[in-house]
Amino acid sequence: MNLFFEQYRYKFFKKKKNEIFTILEIGIGNDSPYKFRKLFRNSIYHGIDKNLDYNISENSIRVIDKFFPKDLETDLLEDVPNEYYDYIIIAHVIEHLANGEEVLGHLIKKMKKDALMYIEYPSERSKYFPSMKGTLNFFDDPTHKRFYSFSELTNLFLNKNLEILRSGVKRDFWRIFALPLTILISFFRFGYIRGSVFWDLLGFSEYFLVRK
Repeated sequence: MNLFFEQYRYKFFKKKKNEIFTILEIGIGNDSPYKFRKLFRNSIYHGIDKNLDYNISENSIRVIDKFFPKDLETDLLEDVPNEYYDYIIIAHVIEHLANGEEVLGHLIKKMKKDALMYIEYPSERSKYFPSMKGTLNFFDDPTHKRFYSFSELTNLFLNKNLEILRSGVKRDFWRIFALPLTILISFFRFGYIRGSVFWDLLGFSEYFLVRK
């Protein structure tokens, strides 16, 4: 379904569409590299993930300029260049980590001055949502390890002297408007209605856009 709708995280970077810039994405499954490169053709794309096995096509692998195979709970990021990236994305990753704050601290070192970072993660309210295949309740995904509160992440970024440009509950109103279409797409593509199609309507995720 992400082929039909631009990712919310890209909406803040329209001014960079025709510029050459460096991007580091943490968690590159679901063909993220290919989707990103279709919009930002001049970017230098680096990615971090455990491997290239999670729903990633040859089209995505071909457009990755540099891949760092990392287990973020155990591996250091010393070979990832410091003060190099204009844009870092870490969306729906920290909830799979016990040490998300530590990882974010390491990633901040990789940002250039004035660089932007987009962080997205399940909200604590999601533990009260109905359970659905494709994840609507936080505990639907057995690989989720912990919640990160809005206040603790706010304090983390402020303590690291980052400017919080945008933050709050993530709601893509175009996706909410198009919900009947995404329900149909989910049903015909997967054979069932995925819980994720209701994320924006119910406010499953929170996000931060921060600047160094």
